[in-house]
Amino acid sequence: MDLKVDKRYVLTFAQLVGPFIAIWALIQYATFPWIIFSLMLFFLMRVIGGSITYHRIHNHRTHTMHPTMEFMCTTFGFYGSFASPLEFCISHDNHHKYHDTEKDPHPYHLRGWKILFPILWNDDVNQRNIKTAVRLTRNKITNFFYEKYWLLLMLPFLLLFISTPAYLFIYFVPATMSIWSTAIASLNHDMNGPKDMGFWYGIISGGEHMHKQHHDRPFDTSKEGWINTIADIIATKRVKT
Repeated sequence: MDLKVDKRYVLTFAQLVGPFIAIWALIQYATFPWIIFSLMLFFLMRVIGGSITYHRIHNHRTHTMHPTMEFMCTTFGFYGSFASPLEFCISHDNHHKYHDTEKDPHPYHLRGWKILFPILWNDDVNQRNIKTAVRLTRNKITNFFYEKYWLLLMLPFLLLFISTPAYLFIYFVPATMSIWSTAIASLNHDMNGPKDMGFWYGIISGGEHMHKQHHDRPFDTSKEGWINTIADIIATKRVKT
């Protein structure tokens, strides 16, 4: 059963507290192998899970995935965003439908830095794309992450039974990096709407640098640079180019 809690509070709390704990973890426990492992998991959470699986595949249906790969990649996206695919896609549908207007969940030119924190976004709970909601509810994988949200969110704490560094570097540090990367990825708009950004913005934002291309062709990744290459490796493109 889903608790009636605005999950944006959970995400914002993690955003505000996470960096301080992550810095403490690096000072107290960091070793070269742990740092490399965390960076690998950050890539899996943010790029594979967030930018490709949640954003392109679950929301825009650019590719199809084998169910086993879909479950694994959705897991990475879940732990790198603190959001279920259903909730992410409903909000993102509204972004594309209303982008750069007052109804946009995160209009950069109207709210500036505030869009870094979802708790300060427009409350779009009652604006749902019914087709998206039905599609993702019928999908057993995406619905699983919605129905079991709170239970799944607690599972990483089991890593504490292994060791404190295991919890911090397998989960907490890469998840903190991922949610801040996701927040930064909302800054690729200006007064003229969505815009393409540079290479380093793409690295920091997890592949969300070709944003004008994305808005122009939301159902096709072929003009989105290296994120398209990775998506084509792990999934099958729907759009033939």
